[in-house]
Amino acid sequence: MTTALSGRARRGALVAAVAALAALAAAEAGAHMAGQSYLYLQVYPDRVAGRFELPLEEWNAAHGRAGTDRAITDENLDAHVALLQDYYRQHVTISAGEGPLEIRFTGHSLLDARGGYVRLPFELPGLSRAPERMTFDYSVLFDEDPGHRGFLIVEHNYATGTFANESGFSLVFSPGSRRQELDLTTSGWLRGVLALVRLGAEHVLLGLDHLFFLVALLLPVALRREGGAWQPLENARPAVRRALEILAALAASHALALALAALVHLHLPEALVETGIAASTTLAAANVFFPLFRGRDGWFIFGLGLFHGLGLAGGLAELGALGEHRWLSTLAFLLGVVLAQVLVAAVVLAALLLVRRTVLYRRALLPLAAAGMILVSGVWVVERAFGVDVPMRELLPRPVQKVLP
Repeated sequence: MTTALSGRARRGALVAAVAALAALAAAEAGAHMAGQSYLYLQVYPDRVAGRFELPLEEWNAAHGRAGTDRAITDENLDAHVALLQDYYRQHVTISAGEGPLEIRFTGHSLLDARGGYVRLPFELPGLSRAPERMTFDYSVLFDEDPGHRGFLIVEHNYATGTFANESGFSLVFSPGSRRQELDLTTSGWLRGVLALVRLGAEHVLLGLDHLFFLVALLLPVALRREGGAWQPLENARPAVRRALEILAALAASHALALALAALVHLHLPEALVETGIAASTTLAAANVFFPLFRGRDGWFIFGLGLFHGLGLAGGLAELGALGEHRWLSTLAFLLGVVLAQVLVAAVVLAALLLVRRTVLYRRALLPLAAAGMILVSGVWVVERAFGVDVPMRELLPRPVQKVLP
């Protein structure tokens, strides 16, 4: 890998990205997305009320009802409301003061969004005034779908100046964060921002395509091309500098893509973005075998990183988190992404520096890792570009298939 972004080019890209991000407050909020359920809360001086919103299709699928005569639909919802209410009583506990509060349901309706969301409004009797703090234990669909997330949105709270808030969330529930406390005397924006930092990091750490791309870029970072072969760098400083330049180019491209998506509503077709993300890994891994970047590594990384940035923008929009603190939410999500990338890069770089002088790494592990990434990402390109499902498992050698779960 050769010199990355020149100083002028790097400064220009970063200035453009930061300038665009500075104006993010002009864009609008998102909506209900797949893999999410919601708890809306209305806090009044003398009472607290709220409503649950549950995706019917996902609940049916998680409980083996999808495609059967047991599926809950808009047509038979009335007959199954009691079942859903009992489900919530078993999977949600709301506490204030000395113990749990009764959840008293007051009706139901259906929201026409993504297959239908059941709305279950409720009251919390027994409160003579709004509590300062409330504790929530939320596990809706977590046992059936570990990837599911629950969002608590304070819709109304006079004490914090919150009115008609439909998207700025205060808590994010996950299988690892089911029990959380909410301070009702202060604004929940900081808690939401911190949650977005975590979600941004999760987006990278749990996103195999993002991880593959970063690792593919880092694979030869501790080596130099010489006579058509890879040779180890003499010391660690150039490798560290290259890793930092990779991270800087990615951060700039991600920031610019997020800004473009928010400011000018740049939303390319999902298939195009996802195919570009997969193809970026193919190209980065192929660069191990052939010098595709030819001294313009930084510009190539920046350009390919734009696809990943647009993918991140789509992920951020799916969170439905871009409300009144839109620019803070975007920066927090980006910060989480960058921190996760730095963490991954630090671990990978440390390992590469240790093995860079070994013939085993240069002659075997490096080409095998790159070839594997080319194979997997190539399959992703075909699947995403043509909308087909390639049985990737069958492409692997039989000994490998036997050890896979």
